Amino acid sequence: MSFLQIASWNIEHLSGQPRAKRKQSAYALADHIEMAGIDLLVLQEIYVTALDEEVRLSDSQPVIVSRAHTGSRRNSDLDVVCYLLEEHLDVPWNYFILPNRQAGDGSQLCAVLWNTQRLTIGEIKPLDVKHTDGDYRLWDRKPHLIHFKTEIEVWRRSENGEWTKQTENRTISVIPLHMKSNYGGVTINRIVRAKEAETLCEAIDRIRDSIDPSLILLGDTNILRNDEPAIETFVTRGFVDLNNNDAATYWSKDYNEAPFDRIFVPRGRPEFKYSRQYVLRSSDLTSHDRFLSDHYMIKISVKDYVDDADPRREP
Repeated sequence: MSFLQIASWNIEHLSGQPRAKRKQSAYALADHIEMAGIDLLVLQEIYVTALDEEVRLSDSQPVIVSRAHTGSRRNSDLDVVCYLLEEHLDVPWNYFILPNRQAGDGSQLCAVLWNTQRLTIGEIKPLDVKHTDGDYRLWDRKPHLIHFKTEIEVWRRSENGEWTKQTENRTISVIPLHMKSNYGGVTINRIVRAKEAETLCEAIDRIRDSIDPSLILLGDTNILRNDEPAIETFVTRGFVDLNNNDAATYWSKDYNEAPFDRIFVPRGRPEFKYSRQYVLRSSDLTSHDRFLSDHYMIKISVKDYVDDADPRREP
């Protein structure tokens, strides 16, 4: 049997300052990801860095080649993270930075980072969401649907009763979320998030017949409580909020804790039967905030079975 470990993490303003002034340590980030045992990681608040920047672990070390998928926009700290993960795990890692609503925007972007031995990236599809509704601005971080394929070995029994090992494929899709923040007023932005959820679900409905039903929505929703209309919309459209108990996923000295980060999975799908949202937080919140982020990584385990079934079961 096989499981995929899928996570989301808002890495607070990653590479948003000159290297000498940056908050995070790429070593600490790589250590945290490796410790969590992640196969696929959705990211928020990623900044674009110069394509021609020479990145090294030290002056005497070789230049680190970018791990950005298909020559897409670069984040030099993610390049170091991928380099360290490959060095430690002997597996290549890639990442892809998604564009915002404004194509030239280079700040606070969403991204995906994945273990290329476990997953192969497929289509990356921008979703046709509304960006305005009256006076409200929606989805500055434009949502994208990203398809991944996995290969697993399973035993199959033939009609004559013989068992053979076969390599088969399955697919899974994710939509990284970074919804409207609470800056500017909690009440008004609660309304904005409700509208964002509605237009996202409408966009999913329009293409639902062409996408894999193993669809996960995950990321920084900025939702403060489980009674927000945005959550009601997701739940009404067939998703389960795996942070419905409002477990804290964010901490800062100024704003304390909040349940911003959430994972939504389709209701009734067997591959998510045992999936629960876990929050990876340090017991030392100040150090976590200093070296990693003001957000905690959230994680689920998903059954990676062919056709979402147990491969041990006979046909």
